[in-house]
Amino acid sequence: MPRDHGRWLQKVYPNAQLTEVDDSYTLMPEDRPDVIVAAIRELAIV
Repeated sequence: MPRDHGRWLQKVYPNAQLTEVDDSYTLMPEDRPDVIVAAIRELAIV
C-alpha cells in the first residue's frame, strides 16, 4: 500500500494507529513478522 493511503486511512478512522514499516513489500507478515508482533503487543490489553 502506498504510504499516502495509510496516512489517509489513519485520518478516516478516529482510533487508528499507523505504523510504517521499512523494508517490507507485498506480504508484510512474511517480510517483517517481528514488527507486526511488536505492534500487536503494544496494542494488546492484558
